[in-house]
Amino acid sequence: MPSRNGLDLDTGERLHYRGDLRSGEEIAVTDSRLLVRKRDETTSVPYTNVSEVSNESFNWFLAILSLSLVAFGVYSIPENAFAGVGLAAFGCWSIYRTYRHRDRVRIHTHSQPKPVEVFPADAEALYDELEPAIETVRAEQEAKRERELKGGEEGVAEGEREPQ
Repeated sequence: MPSRNGLDLDTGERLHYRGDLRSGEEIAVTDSRLLVRKRDETTSVPYTNVSEVSNESFNWFLAILSLSLVAFGVYSIPENAFAGVGLAAFGCWSIYRTYRHRDRVRIHTHSQPKPVEVFPADAEALYDELEPAIETVRAEQEAKRERELKGGEEGVAEGEREPQ
């Protein structure tokens, strides 16, 4: 059972997962929301507000292109040192950036234009806990809507019969 210390959880709210992000921050998955705890603030994302969750692993295509750029830059140094070093440096920066963005989990919400991006230490464990939690909340919402629609239809049907 994950520790509840330091999280602002409601009474009765179950904690399914608590893990670290690569930046030293924490992330927690509960019954009804996702919590991202930073040094000075805690971001809460209710599952009713989530439109999509995506898990992006390492981008091999971009890594190969970056390595090709480094190789071409090194090959070009005898012809034009300035351009060759520039190409090689840009390729190295691209490889570094691609590696830093591995295992990115993006949580798209209805209320924010930009998604919430987290880089968990264990992306598979987070994703395995997050998806079922969101699906459970969505199923509960759908069942509630169906009950409301059935109740509304019965009321209309009964209301039609009474005036006759």
